[in-house]
Amino acid sequence: MKKIFLLLLLPLFMFGCVENTKTAQDLNDIKGQIWKIQTQQAEELKKLKELQDKVNKNSGDNGANADILATQQEIRDSIAAILERIKELDDKITYLLTKVSVLEKSGNNNGYLQENSNSNTNLSGITDPETLFSQAYADYMKGNYDIAIIEFKDFISKFPESDKVDDAYYWLGLCYFEKEKYRDAIDSFDKVIKDYPDSDVLAAAMLKKGLALFEMGAAGMGAVQLQELIQKFPMSKEANLARKKLDALHIAN
Repeated sequence: MKKIFLLLLLPLFMFGCVENTKTAQDLNDIKGQIWKIQTQQAEELKKLKELQDKVNKNSGDNGANADILATQQEIRDSIAAILERIKELDDKITYLLTKVSVLEKSGNNNGYLQENSNSNTNLSGITDPETLFSQAYADYMKGNYDIAIIEFKDFISKFPESDKVDDAYYWLGLCYFEKEKYRDAIDSFDKVIKDYPDSDVLAAAMLKKGLALFEMGAAGMGAVQLQELIQKFPMSKEANLARKKLDALHIAN
């Protein structure tokens, strides 16, 4: 999820930089591919659910159910191939991000991402939501969590109607998580879970909320949260991570 969202942000970071033009185009191309794959995955999951509903209705018809189960396996194979393709794209993104990092350190980014560890950005002068969000994300990636918290909150306050508010709450939660302020992190993840049920970071927010609960010593509540994630997004990467966490603790999932 984190890498996918970088596709939306990094082209802004590289604007005006001749050396990064090809990298920005590559990232945009991958972004388009991932959007198509996500749509395909959603369609396959919908088909899988519809077939399962048929199996439940035809509990006594073994012949019909056998055909349905065979089709279900085909869909699962298709989903597995989709997940493998996403992994390949993730590897490409990692390579491109490494390239961007090298260019940044060599000074080829026209100073857009200068280090800002000593003073905060003058947020009152930022009127463009993309710029503000990009700045907040950049500070998060550099480990400037306190600054990123201020910037994400500023984004939410200034642009409450933006379609990235759910993402802002998610990344705000991650900032708090990194600072081990788990109660604040949970509050941010809860905003995504309760207010943005169609968010593309919903599964990630559910996972991180569960992990934050474990960190707080609320293992029972954490387990329930991870089990809900697995039930809602059974084929997601987040669900796989949740299963590993529960298995490590010998908790049924």
